[in-house]
Amino acid sequence: MCPPHIDHHDFVRPFCTVSFLTECNILFGASLKVVDAGEFSGPVSVTLPVGSVLILSGNGADVAKYCVPGVPSKRTSITFRKMDDTKQPYRFSSDPELTGTKPLVYSPNTKSLAQQQKLPEDNKMAYRT
Repeated sequence: MCPPHIDHHDFVRPFCTVSFLTECNILFGASLKVVDAGEFSGPVSVTLPVGSVLILSGNGADVAKYCVPGVPSKRTSITFRKMDDTKQPYRFSSDPELTGTKPLVYSPNTKSLAQQQKLPEDNKMAYRT
């Protein structure tokens, strides 16, 4: 369950949510109503199948509230957001161990991840954080 809300504007748009374990609905609307504990009503309902990725941007991220009603079985979701670099907290400093890390790039047309990454000789890991 996820109560009605709009994600803070300090997060860059778009952002995305991945759903696992159980299909569920997500509701959108300018005004969403709480019907009961874990139950909501709203004008637009979209089904999120297991393994689906929902990308939110534009009015879906900035104007409409959204919520996910409770489901009768286990459900997991992961939301990926990036903080706007200009909105970092007061006295924020980067973790020195993470400075200079690069995003993982993967193309299904390449035979191996190690070939794509062209990792330096001193770093033989098959992934990067």
